[in-house]
Amino acid sequence: MQGPEQYLGEILDDKYRLEQLLGSGGMGAVYLATHLGTERYVALKLISPQFMRNREFVERFKREARAAGRLRHPNVVDVTDFGFARMKQGQVAYLVMEYLDGCTLGDVLDEEERLPLEWVADILEQVCSAVHEAHQQGIVHRDLKPDNIWLEPNRLGSYRVKVLDFGIAKVGAISAAPVVDEDSTATIIDNVSAERAAEATTNILPGNLESDTLMRPVGGEAVGTLLQNEKLTQPFVPGDHPEAEDDGTLLFDQGTRSSGDRHTEHGSTSAQGPALTRVGAIMGTPLYMSPEQCGGGYVDTRSDIYSLGVIAYQMLAGEPPFAGNTSVVMRAHREEKPRDLRERSEKKVPKRVAGVVMSALSKNPVERPQTAFALASALRGQSEGIGALYRRAFSLYSEYFPKFLKLSFLAHIPVIVTTFLMIGLSIAEHTVPRSGTTGKVVMGSATVIIVLSHIVSLIGAAAVISGVTAVLITQISAAPLRPVQLRVAFGVVRKRWRPFLKTMVLVTLRIIVAFLLLVIPALVVMVRYSLYAPVVLIEGREKKAAMKRARELASRSWRTIIIVTALQFLIPSIISGIVGAFIGASFKINRKSLGYEIFQHLLGLIRIFVLPLLSIVPALLYIKMRQLGGEPLSAALAQIEEGEGARSKWQQRMRTRLSLHTPISQKTTTGG
Repeated sequence: MQGPEQYLGEILDDKYRLEQLLGSGGMGAVYLATHLGTERYVALKLISPQFMRNREFVERFKREARAAGRLRHPNVVDVTDFGFARMKQGQVAYLVMEYLDGCTLGDVLDEEERLPLEWVADILEQVCSAVHEAHQQGIVHRDLKPDNIWLEPNRLGSYRVKVLDFGIAKVGAISAAPVVDEDSTATIIDNVSAERAAEATTNILPGNLESDTLMRPVGGEAVGTLLQNEKLTQPFVPGDHPEAEDDGTLLFDQGTRSSGDRHTEHGSTSAQGPALTRVGAIMGTPLYMSPEQCGGGYVDTRSDIYSLGVIAYQMLAGEPPFAGNTSVVMRAHREEKPRDLRERSEKKVPKRVAGVVMSALSKNPVERPQTAFALASALRGQSEGIGALYRRAFSLYSEYFPKFLKLSFLAHIPVIVTTFLMIGLSIAEHTVPRSGTTGKVVMGSATVIIVLSHIVSLIGAAAVISGVTAVLITQISAAPLRPVQLRVAFGVVRKRWRPFLKTMVLVTLRIIVAFLLLVIPALVVMVRYSLYAPVVLIEGREKKAAMKRARELASRSWRTIIIVTALQFLIPSIISGIVGAFIGASFKINRKSLGYEIFQHLLGLIRIFVLPLLSIVPALLYIKMRQLGGEPLSAALAQIEEGEGARSKWQQRMRTRLSLHTPISQKTTTGG
């Protein structure tokens, strides 16, 4: 028996028994293996002995293992082992990964073509989470495509996304040269034929590299050296650089050299993806490569952003932005503007969503979202309209109703007191005769004092509920599994009540002045500064700095801010009108009677139930505006944690564990 099958049944390194061949490529094969110690299935990538003689390739294989092994993320395939072993046929290198069920995104697109916007946002959110983590670790993937995005069922009726194949990743912190491997596999699949698995295991095989590649033998093995200096900004011209840069060396199987263009017309993603990779031996797959990849220029994390934009475009439009033979596709990535996404999609994609995707496809890396997190956040924020905002608000209000009701009741205690004082005044006006000037002055003075106290109480209650709710909603959004505690939120408000009060007074005065001048400017002021409360309490800004920041957040979607502000006024009026009309019609209350006045005063207390719901909406709107700007909530959560006081030992240990695999520059310094 020759070829990869010859290893079946053998025990590797006294730990792994090779059970079944799942796929093979030019440099090795991937097997279903059993870990003898735990009897667990794993996917094992084995490099053939003949390639072990090439020291450069062995070193790159080590780098691939380190690149994948240093990533600990739920959306990245888990690498569990790496090593060298002696077998009858000679020394081999192996890489062990988790064994996954499910299918690739390419398989899904083969059958579904276009995906609903909700699916696209969810898939991209998970992919971007993994890619963002890789970028923080100094790793650029460089071959993101649907065939390298795995959907694993989670037994809850949904799926978890796994990003595969860091075989040609550029690893900045480990080495100046990227990890490059012709035959890279991230995981192997259950339910896929051997032929498909064989294709999936081949990440880079040489095709026609046209003028960008120089073929030469190294160390007795056939290799292709891509003369690509990371500092170059123009396509490589043979003869410009007599020595190949370490960053651009690719290992090829000698029998795969070819000449002439290969057709890269879009068809079955999973079927043609590996073939397209073979054509794109310039470090990636032409359909999904960035302009700088196609031109042999400097490649950084924003190259992956472009690839993610192509994937999003394909999921929404049913096909990638460019198709044709290799040279046509690569030239189009460098020079042509993609056709507008809304023109390519049968179901109209929202204009703002299309704008996010098209920005990721910008030829200039500076014009793209600068992080994968920013891309996912902007896509999620633009995909959810105002209806989704209010649905989310109703959901949170019903889920945490006891806490919101308790908060509202505590904040409304002064309002309740002044309301009953006003009822007492109404009773006194109807029952106690006012004799003389003194009685009228006393009654008038009492009325003014109580009414002013009531107004101040209403403003204070609204401010407290708005502030505490903003903290609670931010905590729920940033850390949904944490218990929601009013004590923590009140602690944040108590700590920052002075800047909160100063900013609230400043905003209120501007609104009053605007009202005195004209109604429209007052509405403009209310819209511009509608997000000041969460800015003060969560970001720690105050007065003019807080107002400037609130205006900046609002400017990210004026349309949304204006509509929500209008609804914040209309909803209480509509609810009060409906309740008042229903009760008035039911009991036939005379509008001129004392009972009607008392009823009107008591009707105002319906705010206790309505105001928390209305306060959730601006808090969610604040988070949405941060999403549109690609701002993570981790910093906001750190601010909230300051209000928690001393954390218990287990919380401090959890915080330490959370920081272990984060680059030092990214570690938070707040908390225990």
